[in-house]
Amino acid sequence: MKRLAVRISLIGLLILFGALFGVQIMNEELGISQPVPLVVEKNEKKVIDQKTQVNELEIGTPSKDELAEKRKKVEEVGRFNFFSDMGSYIAEGMNQASRSLLSQVMSFVNHVLNGNEKE
Repeated sequence: MKRLAVRISLIGLLILFGALFGVQIMNEELGISQPVPLVVEKNEKKVIDQKTQVNELEIGTPSKDELAEKRKKVEEVGRFNFFSDMGSYIAEGMNQASRSLLSQVMSFVNHVLNGNEKE
């Protein structure tokens, strides 16, 4: 009985992660979401400066050709349904949570283990 429960839960987790992975791949392919590099917090003043630099360096609004290509891709793929939207919200939340956790770990490693103190 325990084996059956373990197998069913493993299959369920595999299907869940497969669906989330599929939603993430489709979002990246359609250009809805773009991967963002992690930022290590050295001190608050520098982080604010980095954020303003990143905002200044980002490419502005997409060109008309890019928008037309994205529109064609959306027409080819079709509209999203409720489950796709729900999956994208869950994926976005998990992405933000994992980025926050990784940022905290990297800051800890940078400050404590490497001996870099806050200025």
